[in-house]
Amino acid sequence: MLQQDSDTSRAKLAALYAFWKSRRGDRWLPPWSSFHPEEFKSWMPNLLVVGVEGPGLYRLRLVGTRVVEYDGADHTGRMLHEVVKEPTRPVVLRQFDDCVHGARPMAFRYRTSDFSRTPAAIDKIFLPVTDAAGGVCRVLVCFYLDFRAQESRRRPTIQDYEHEGTTVAYDPEMLLTPGGLGA
Repeated sequence: MLQQDSDTSRAKLAALYAFWKSRRGDRWLPPWSSFHPEEFKSWMPNLLVVGVEGPGLYRLRLVGTRVVEYDGADHTGRMLHEVVKEPTRPVVLRQFDDCVHGARPMAFRYRTSDFSRTPAAIDKIFLPVTDAAGGVCRVLVCFYLDFRAQESRRRPTIQDYEHEGTTVAYDPEMLLTPGGLGA
């Protein structure tokens, strides 16, 4: 698997978040129609486009090649609740619910072994977009894994967030603040 260090991951997520913000204009969330596929080229391998089909119903509309590599399968077209593995499924679904119902971007940092038997530090961001009626119709998700043992050991697990009753690890605005997000 291709190694991605956390500093590079955060820089890429910061660039994606800034790009997403640039499409908002004076709106709270940008419309899906303001994006063009070629604009996502630098994030595409690590990107998911997840359609919102109803309360708690999320369909994987696009799964990047690096995500397929991490997961060992291409789940494009499948429902999220069918492909996310236990014990992280309830927390991941709650992350999507929080993002969609709160109509807000969200960022996360934790430790996972869902994508390999080796613990990995994960940095990910959820960016909701709207349809013509103004409702959240998709969530752009981008994430990077760091398989270095020392980085992953410093992170709580996704289940630690569940026990704390929260799924939000940090405000994505911190990505844009120099020194705003420690390792």
